[in-house]
Amino acid sequence: MEQPWRIVRRLGMGLALIAASAAVLLISDWDRGKRVPATLPRVAVFQYSSQIILDEGVRGILDALRDHGYVQGRTMQLQMFNAENDLPTADSMARELTGGRFDYVITVSTNCLQAVAKSNRDGRVRHVFGVVADPIGAGVGINPKDPFDHPRNTVGIGTLAPVGELLALAKRMNPQLKRVGLPWNPSQSNSETYTKIARTAAPPLGIELMEGNVDSTPVVGEVVDSLVGRGAEAILTTGDLTVSLAIDAVVAEALKGGVPVFSTLPETAKRGVLLALGGDYYQIGRETGDLAARVLGGEDTGRIPVQYSLPMKMMINPRTTAKLRSAWVFPPDVLAKADVATTDAAAARPAPKR
Repeated sequence: MEQPWRIVRRLGMGLALIAASAAVLLISDWDRGKRVPATLPRVAVFQYSSQIILDEGVRGILDALRDHGYVQGRTMQLQMFNAENDLPTADSMARELTGGRFDYVITVSTNCLQAVAKSNRDGRVRHVFGVVADPIGAGVGINPKDPFDHPRNTVGIGTLAPVGELLALAKRMNPQLKRVGLPWNPSQSNSETYTKIARTAAPPLGIELMEGNVDSTPVVGEVVDSLVGRGAEAILTTGDLTVSLAIDAVVAEALKGGVPVFSTLPETAKRGVLLALGGDYYQIGRETGDLAARVLGGEDTGRIPVQYSLPMKMMINPRTTAKLRSAWVFPPDVLAKADVATTDAAAARPAPKR
């Protein structure tokens, strides 16, 4: 009868192969049933409508991300979304963006900030916002007294345009200015913020603020025509998205009555606005992209304060003065530092997903 050790010796190779096979199967099945994380961060950029300030903001965000090494298909999975000025669409997109498909959402505009904040209360995605005039007034849980006190998964940059300074410039250009018309949409929190600022800034300048409410873009021209008919000697437009989308109608109705338009959106000078003073939205986008790159790099949004920054830009359109019924003169300091409007050119960027 063979010795036991000889039997083991003869079967050893087979036993070793069986053990090795079992180990391979065990290791390969170790993570079965568990969610395998994406190899690249999944990023969504979400804007509310196709207009110049939001387009410029998005362009700045993408350029900044690229400069930090985040490139579509190589170091991140990027998708673009655009609600095209429709609130129900924005809410629906926000639910999709926070439902698990994405790790990070970058919103551009107050409406998109509000929509994503409402859908992301459980903090499923990291949320960075930009091109927002008044984050506190947006009502998403940001403490006005403590920039570190905000929803843990949300952080961004506020950019409040200088409405009071713009009104003061209008008064310098025409000291006889007494009445300024302001079309605005009361349903937009940022527009309400700007209107409150204008109400405070106008009386000390000897200006009566004449308000006209709008609830949709198609009626903006009619409201401006009504304001001019009631005696407005200039029209003021702020960061109101409803009005901004109808800036051509605003300018047409104002110039029909021989009165100028002043705006907090610099690029609108290319559309006939006499003087525009506000943020450089491309640079605002770059600052938002820099912040987003920090979050993508692993920084905790809960430990980053909400920031407030406004890179300034001024543009004028001297050709508009020939169409005005009163004398409007650009002060020398304005001529020295303002950009003169030229023909508009849309910035190229990835097409948004509807």
